[in-house]
Amino acid sequence: MVSSIRFSSRDVQHSISSEETFLLKTESVYRDIPEDETKQVVLEIDAGESWRDVIAHHFQKSNRWLFDVITYKNRDLFFRQFCQHQGAVVLDIGSGWGQIALPLAKNNQVCVLEPTPERLDFIRSVAKQDGLTQKMFFINADYMHISFETRFDLITCIGVLEWVGAFSDGPDAQAVQRDFLKKIRSELRDGGKCVIGIENRLGLKYLLGAVDDHLCVPDVAMFDSKLAKQKWFELKKEPLRIFTYTREEYRSLLRKAGFTKISFYAAFPDYKLPQVILSADEPQPVNQFFIEGNYIAEHNGTTGNLLPNQGELKSHYGSLSNMGVAHYFVPSYFIVAS
Repeated sequence: MVSSIRFSSRDVQHSISSEETFLLKTESVYRDIPEDETKQVVLEIDAGESWRDVIAHHFQKSNRWLFDVITYKNRDLFFRQFCQHQGAVVLDIGSGWGQIALPLAKNNQVCVLEPTPERLDFIRSVAKQDGLTQKMFFINADYMHISFETRFDLITCIGVLEWVGAFSDGPDAQAVQRDFLKKIRSELRDGGKCVIGIENRLGLKYLLGAVDDHLCVPDVAMFDSKLAKQKWFELKKEPLRIFTYTREEYRSLLRKAGFTKISFYAAFPDYKLPQVILSADEPQPVNQFFIEGNYIAEHNGTTGNLLPNQGELKSHYGSLSNMGVAHYFVPSYFIVAS
């Protein structure tokens, strides 16, 4: 347990206690809906309406994908099944709508770090309604602009690593990703763990033509970074700044950042709405899953719409599993590194 979170920003030391908020204006942030709409959601929650009812009213019909992402009860399934913590000090980087931070705060102290200010307001309002604020600290900032003195038992970055280069001024987006992982490693306590949720660039659905979850086009992100950069520049006439990788490329990135113990878990249909999570360190769990005739329908990662080629996906998973290699082609991974 800690009484405060200590950190510095722009060479100034800061400390916040539970329930307190630190604000550091970030020029470029990610928004999946207009700022004013999120602010209206927060106003209604703060006025006393159930946050679940507010989210249903605003998004259940008009934006079903966002509604599912915010309200999905198994978003924290990985932590309940494979990475349980009690009494830990947690840093949740890029908390989004709080789908990981809020459930973790039931049994841990959680520092919420979210650069989009109105999203942080949403998390704080939900935490207050659910009686969790006494276990939470709130920071509105870009992670790369904060240096933590507090060391964490667990650092989570779910759906974040792929984006960090897009919100940096650095000329090399992949170098920013490497620096991001090194920074995480330096801010963990001895024995602490980092959990990453991220897509697999060789996910079977992408190889069969599904659009990438971030670029919103097919047949770019699935290639190695050199070819992906070339294809993206030909298509958009701008540098590619969002990257996902294969299982072994993630392993290499993490080792270069100083992590020595790295474990992989396959998430179906993805880490956003996980239904089934299997160890992907060894071939057997994932391959046996398909050999036994199991299959989880896969969706477009930008809209949530079911893909039209489920039969083809299932057929290929069957062939890949019979060759013992299906675990290399899963849609996304949870990664635990220490």
